[in-house]
Amino acid sequence: MANSETSTTEGAKTVLDFLKRNVPKSDLANIESELHKDFVLAKRRSKEQKRKTKKNKTRALSRKEKKSLGFYGVPRDSMKYNDVLALNEIWSDYMHGLLELDKTTPEIPSKAWEQFTHTVYKADFHGSMLNVVRSKCPSYVGKTGICIMDTRNVFKIISKNNIITTIPKKECVFEICVKNIKLAIFGKLLCARPADRSTKKVRCHLFPDLL
Repeated sequence: MANSETSTTEGAKTVLDFLKRNVPKSDLANIESELHKDFVLAKRRSKEQKRKTKKNKTRALSRKEKKSLGFYGVPRDSMKYNDVLALNEIWSDYMHGLLELDKTTPEIPSKAWEQFTHTVYKADFHGSMLNVVRSKCPSYVGKTGICIMDTRNVFKIISKNNIITTIPKKECVFEICVKNIKLAIFGKLLCARPADRSTKKVRCHLFPDLL
């Protein structure tokens, strides 16, 4: 350590002597102060760079945290049926274009029909008009409304009498209307978050059961 400090001091003196020999006489008085300033500024910059590298990583909220903040709750009197009618019209246009319903509907069974059903199951159902046509729980049969929330396991719909109902997907078969076309959807194949469903491969069955 002593040898390195000595060599550093000698190196600094050599540089200082070189500058004194070569700079104008008018600047001789400022040489040492200018060198000291440069050294301090360099030291400050290095500290700032270290601080920038130590940025805190952003963390996504967990499901429990989202639930505690009320992300999944919809107060009963917070929404009216008439307020979401425009959303249903937007969804109908979106689905009509997604399924290309202006063209001929593919025949069953065919590769085109399989692709058609995959597109349906990967779609976003927020704003869709859902009607429960079959269910393990008879009280859900006949429930109709516009979907205002699509989670992993349930649909939340609002009916014409402004009542919000939570419908479990796995237990039900739904009928949706897109313009003048009606489609039957087996809820158990929709048991995934919309974002995950768009990338998940769905097995196509002609006559799936509710189990």
